[in-house]
Amino acid sequence: MSSPARPRYSLVLAAALLLLFYPIFAASNARLMLAMHNGPETLIAAHELPQSDFGLFWCAGKGLAAKAAQRFGLIGPDPAYQQICQLDVLANDAPQALAWPYPPPAGFVVLPLAVLPLPLSFWVWRVLCLVLGGWLLRRSGLGWAVIVAGLASPASLHDMTGGQNGTITGAMLVAILLWAPIRPRAAGMLAGLLALKPQLGILLPAIIWRRSGLQLMLAGLCTVLVLVLGSLVLWGPEQWAWFLRVAEPDEMRTAALPFSRFFPAAGITVYDMAHSLGAAPRPAWTVQLAASAVALALTFTVWREGVMQPVPRMALTVCLTLLAMPHGFSYDLVGFSIAMAALFFRARPWEKLLLAALWLMGGYTIMLANYTGLLLFPLWTACGAGLAWRLRHTG
Repeated sequence: MSSPARPRYSLVLAAALLLLFYPIFAASNARLMLAMHNGPETLIAAHELPQSDFGLFWCAGKGLAAKAAQRFGLIGPDPAYQQICQLDVLANDAPQALAWPYPPPAGFVVLPLAVLPLPLSFWVWRVLCLVLGGWLLRRSGLGWAVIVAGLASPASLHDMTGGQNGTITGAMLVAILLWAPIRPRAAGMLAGLLALKPQLGILLPAIIWRRSGLQLMLAGLCTVLVLVLGSLVLWGPEQWAWFLRVAEPDEMRTAALPFSRFFPAAGITVYDMAHSLGAAPRPAWTVQLAASAVALALTFTVWREGVMQPVPRMALTVCLTLLAMPHGFSYDLVGFSIAMAALFFRARPWEKLLLAALWLMGGYTIMLANYTGLLLFPLWTACGAGLAWRLRHTG
């Protein structure tokens, strides 16, 4: 007589977990956003803009607009740019934490946003990410309950506070994985756009190889080619040289810093976990390389026809992507949250409890890292991958 009660206990615990911890996180996040937006509206080495990471996006957009104008002999620098962005995030001597870390084609995203005043641009960006993300997920066949759970997840709220791109890139990754077998051209074009954040597409070669995805590959390559050529026309090869000489090495140097100097509480990669457990940078990179190789091999295996149903396969591939990618932060967990929500509605009661906890962890990982001094999110990622495999035959 006790076995029927067990599922009810699991569901009650899952509901209690969500009803207790989600409002706490949402309220804390809202309070943090209000406090941030009352900060000084200038970007200098000592402090960032109230819009956090989005402030870098906006200043990069202004800077790239000025570079394009100078290249074509048009109008001079925008006075608002000079007043607000007193630190040049595109300069050779930009501080490591404030240098613009994206490849030049990302300029096509931030350039139009920089046309608007900074406070308005922030909210336009947030609304665009939610609307476009929801549209992509709906076009991918996911139900509204999953979409709302993913886009209102703690990871998405964290992404919103910082003005980052995790909401839209997470939705893009999920859409690519669901579209790849049925709409390869559309998936390829989306994958080409995702090259603006290339680490999220680290497993796509294994999928293309397994599924003979010629259409996906060609569509992706053509999209990347258009973006690269467009960036060369607007900014010339100098911007690419700056990215390869300054921005990318800055990211590597920041990752190698001792935790006594810089603790990346939002870190989510295997490298970050190994580094937090005491490994020096070189051994930590070796562990990351091994994890990436295993993730590639597993991706190649699970994408064989008939091994998994589409939604669990998508969820497993998202988890493997997080284990494989060498660089990422907690705002990159929106795709993971969407995947856990998609599994939740296919799971048994006790599995729902675990999935609810993993969905919450997309936001709480920073808090746990600050309390423990350890970056353990790859363990939760592996748990999510295991649950996706358990549910591999659920439609």
